[in-house]
Amino acid sequence: METLSLNSAVIEKTRELCSLILESSDYKENVVKIEAFFADDDAQKAYRSFSELGQELHQKQHAGELSEEDVKGYEEQKATLHGNPVIDGFMQSETVLNSIVQQVAKHVGKTLELGHLPEPEDLQESDCCSSGGCGCD
Repeated sequence: METLSLNSAVIEKTRELCSLILESSDYKENVVKIEAFFADDDAQKAYRSFSELGQELHQKQHAGELSEEDVKGYEEQKATLHGNPVIDGFMQSETVLNSIVQQVAKHVGKTLELGHLPEPEDLQESDCCSSGGCGCD
């Protein structure tokens, strides 16, 4: 199986895209928020605790043991985290950067799938259940 050479035009354009992303104000603003989070030990501990709680509740849900009280406690802890500007900024930045990754991957994937640049309607989310074949029905 042959892969792209490090000197290929595709890799060069990918590097250009990566440079554009790194230079964008969206990226730079979000990196500042992430760095602030990693400089705050208390914020990291609170977020880690929240993440662990989320994992516990996920396991309870799969076991059929999730209670309304569990959900209420989770929502309260989530609201507390959003009340902390460092943690809230980190959570929002994570969402923004993940969205950039997903958008780029979606464009590239659709281009390869369609054999041409996708139109905006090609990139819209479809309701999997209405299209069938997704396995959720």
